[in-house]
Amino acid sequence: MDPAALVERILGEPKVARIVRILDSYGKAPGGLLANGLAFSALFAAIPTLLLALGLAGFIARDPAVVQRLTDALAAAFPPLTDLIDSAVVAVSQGAAVTGLLGLVGVIWAVSQLYVTVDLAFSRIFSTVPERDVVRRTARGFIWVAILAATIIGLVVLASVAVALDALLPGSFPFAATILNLLQSQVVLLGGTISVAAILYRVMPPVKPRFRSLALPAAVAGMVMWLLTQAFTFLVPRLVGVAALAGSLASAFIALAWLSFLFQTLLLGAAWVKVREDEWVAAGSDGLRAPAAPAEPGGRGE
Repeated sequence: MDPAALVERILGEPKVARIVRILDSYGKAPGGLLANGLAFSALFAAIPTLLLALGLAGFIARDPAVVQRLTDALAAAFPPLTDLIDSAVVAVSQGAAVTGLLGLVGVIWAVSQLYVTVDLAFSRIFSTVPERDVVRRTARGFIWVAILAATIIGLVVLASVAVALDALLPGSFPFAATILNLLQSQVVLLGGTISVAAILYRVMPPVKPRFRSLALPAAVAGMVMWLLTQAFTFLVPRLVGVAALAGSLASAFIALAWLSFLFQTLLLGAAWVKVREDEWVAAGSDGLRAPAAPAEPGGRGE
């Protein structure tokens, strides 16, 4: 059999052709470069965000137990960033109020810029649709900053209430430990990762895709990102131990690698969403171009 004909036949299979279209959309973006850029932006955004979260916990609650609970929850949710979280705790212990203020200013700038970068990446994936203008993109970035700030405050309040209930009702029910265990639950982390992927696939493209286009890619991408996090959770202590002389620098490189893999997975999922959406649109267009049904049984328009 002719090898060229065999390859052409394989590439002509519907499932293989779909994979090729996904990789083409990802490659034309270009997804790899965008993912690396997003990893750097996310790492720089993570530092002031951690400072803000822990600074607010120390300033509002004024209870070391609240800061510790929040630290444990963040470390459970983002294991590869554990060293950065520990460094943020040290910074907070040296001045929570100032740290929180600096964190707020840093979050406004870094997170808004991260959003702009993510928006740009999705625009490159969904290249057949006009991009958002600069004003809308910037405004949406500030909205996401507000959402993040509200989430941080909610976590601080939740941790404060749980610690207060433990103090008021000793031995009755371990509220703080129960909430922390819930946040550390792999089921919750997996569900949260899939939900975040679904939300991004819905709101980030210039034109919202159908839910049936994004449901499967969000589930698969979320599961892959969760598995990557578990893999890095296993590798981080061993890699940092080998590179102990590098200290925090080694931790930063490990975090960058983890974030890069996460964003590559996210953007590949976005390309999959685009391909599925294009297929639904094409199917709908074919339906519109199909011959109209006869007005009467047996009639052909005579």
